[in-house]
Amino acid sequence: MGVHDLNGNLPSPGAKNQGWFYACHPDAKNPQANKIFELRSCDMPEIGPGMILTKTLATCVAPHTRAFLNLPGNDVGAEAIGLTRTKIGEAVPCEFVGEVIASRSKKYAVGDRVASFSPLYLYCALKDDAPNPPAKLPSFAVTEKALVMGAGLTAHIVINNHPCAVVDQPSCSSGCFSFLGKKQQKTVLVTSAAGGVGSIAGQLYKNKGCKVIGVTSTREKADRLLEFGGFDAVIAYKEEDLEKQLGELAPEGFDVFFDNVGGAQLDAGSKHMKVGGRIVQVGCCSEIDNYADGNIRGWKEYHRMAARELLVGGFLLTHHLSKIPGALLSMLLMISRGKLKTAETVVHGGLDKWAECVDRLHTGDCFGRLVLSLEEPK
Repeated sequence: MGVHDLNGNLPSPGAKNQGWFYACHPDAKNPQANKIFELRSCDMPEIGPGMILTKTLATCVAPHTRAFLNLPGNDVGAEAIGLTRTKIGEAVPCEFVGEVIASRSKKYAVGDRVASFSPLYLYCALKDDAPNPPAKLPSFAVTEKALVMGAGLTAHIVINNHPCAVVDQPSCSSGCFSFLGKKQQKTVLVTSAAGGVGSIAGQLYKNKGCKVIGVTSTREKADRLLEFGGFDAVIAYKEEDLEKQLGELAPEGFDVFFDNVGGAQLDAGSKHMKVGGRIVQVGCCSEIDNYADGNIRGWKEYHRMAARELLVGGFLLTHHLSKIPGALLSMLLMISRGKLKTAETVVHGGLDKWAECVDRLHTGDCFGRLVLSLEEPK
């Protein structure tokens, strides 16, 4: 078949594959990952011309794992812009990095590491001509940090392109002479600030000269985030009065609200927007448990949109894949110059620990992006 293996790394004949599957609708009151998902034995995939076989080295555990399930509360029509919801019996799609252990493709060699968003199997067959083919990692890239970059890409593309998120466009009133005027500092609010997307968003806005306020769960995480960088202040919403703190830390109000959470935090931030302020919703992780029965809390302060002439928009990365290469290059340059850092919580273990990591993510017991590494710690 023209398949080349690497030092016997191909699975032995007759070996079985493993994968995580969506097995049962979650209980809205007690959604445990090991009851929603099931690790199943399955056949080893075969590869044809133009395909590669990878062995998973690490996978990220992100909110979309449960947010993308086929449930009453997330029937929002996002399929129109590239989001496919996972149905009962299907393997769960995840971002992962794998090592190429067999190749029938001229584009990939055995030993290459590739990043992909595909169903989560220990061994995965991928096509080199897929609409979103596997991305080859450079030799210097650290496997776990490559997965963190996925969250950073969302933040970078939103902040530099979305009309509700950009802060460095010239003023309409000043036109081509805008450079002559003094640039007014923008005030930005970021929720889920200690998450994979939020921690990058804070740094990007800070690099643009903004005053940045973050929101996270506990004071311990808030203090750690302040030390990490990218934020002028961080509020611990579980231990502090969120609305009071927003008023004290940003009495001038917010120009931009980068929301990852929705629900009560979206309501609180909406009350402190400037006239003409902009809200961009990148996620609504506070609603994920509500997807199970469709009892969505929603945005109760939407009436402020008219009263303060707010501009509100949403973002889904699957609709902006063409912007990824440029954003990735920009982020790598910032990292190399010390202008950007990644945050991650790495768990080492077998693929069987994945469901445990999903539950850990939803308790907030992590800093930055949560990554399950199947490699032994070095």
